[in-house]
Amino acid sequence: MAESPAPSGNYFELVNRVDRGVLVRIVTRGEDASLLPEDPEAIAGKVYSPIERVLFAGLLCVVSVAAVFLITVNAWDDEGFFPWFWNVVWVLFPWVFLTPAWSAYARSLRRQSRAGEFAAGFEEFRARAVRAGGTVTDVGVRVGENGRVNRMAVEIGYDWPHGTQERVVVAPRSVNLLQTEIPQVGAPAHVWISPDQRTRVVQIAAGAAVPGQSDVAESLAKLAELHASGALSDEEYQKAKQRLLG
Repeated sequence: MAESPAPSGNYFELVNRVDRGVLVRIVTRGEDASLLPEDPEAIAGKVYSPIERVLFAGLLCVVSVAAVFLITVNAWDDEGFFPWFWNVVWVLFPWVFLTPAWSAYARSLRRQSRAGEFAAGFEEFRARAVRAGGTVTDVGVRVGENGRVNRMAVEIGYDWPHGTQERVVVAPRSVNLLQTEIPQVGAPAHVWISPDQRTRVVQIAAGAAVPGQSDVAESLAKLAELHASGALSDEEYQKAKQRLLG
């Protein structure tokens, strides 16, 4: 499905500040966002075995050879019937499609390497990571023609374990949410930080209910705290407060 041309919220501004090193999970209804799942793939995505990765690379090689043979070899002009640049065009043409495919495969290998490392140390991470409380301070999304959210960037303000206030912008790997499931500004977020501070995991409840009066007061106090610490600028603080108050 094609995406709508106009983003919702501050998607483009937020996505430029996304920290790709932070793992994020939007927790669907019926689950507790304050608890880490038992399966690391729920956070980092599916981890493929080395055999599966080799098979996929082999398939990509077969497709590449077939494309070059069918397009370049069959269209090659040995007799000089066409202009000199004809053969150059047919040498390059299949790579218009093959280059993005190989680039995507290279990116997937990097993601798989990180996901595999995370999965291998997940039990230790669950046991030793420090959980910090946070608040959603901004949300930007893109909506597809089917009306579902397919891109999302979320800004989180949270208390760093040693007492400072921090902000981070995160983006889920894949999104397919109803618009009613978009996390709300002021909703709680949970950040787990490994002892060496190299790994961070964020969980946010999808479509968290609009806070009640006492929750609004608590969220406002949290935003004021982030503003006072310098984690939020004046403009960002006012914008988050207006969204929280409706």
